[in-house]
Amino acid sequence: MFKEKIENFKKSWLEETAKIEKRAIDSHGVYLIYLQFVRDRHILEMGLNEEEFSHDVLLELDMLESKLSIALETARSRYRLQNRTLWARIIEGIGGIIYKIPKKS
Repeated sequence: MFKEKIENFKKSWLEETAKIEKRAIDSHGVYLIYLQFVRDRHILEMGLNEEEFSHDVLLELDMLESKLSIALETARSRYRLQNRTLWARIIEGIGGIIYKIPKKS
């Protein structure tokens, strides 16, 4: 049962990641998508007991988060390239400061 939950979560976010990679998304949109992922991940983790939440599961979720972060940064870069006016660059520069995706250390 728990493996099915994890697989459904992974499948859903891998599909979403593939769509995100092809889009142009501003900083605010990127941040909202990332927050949705974090929320969904926490809900999934809360539904697992100690035996189900293994090191392998944690690694899988971290890899998924890494792929999503790369896709989001790509989408944000695509947005910046498509919106090169001065006003768009100013707004996106401010948004980039406010809406950062946390980096894993």
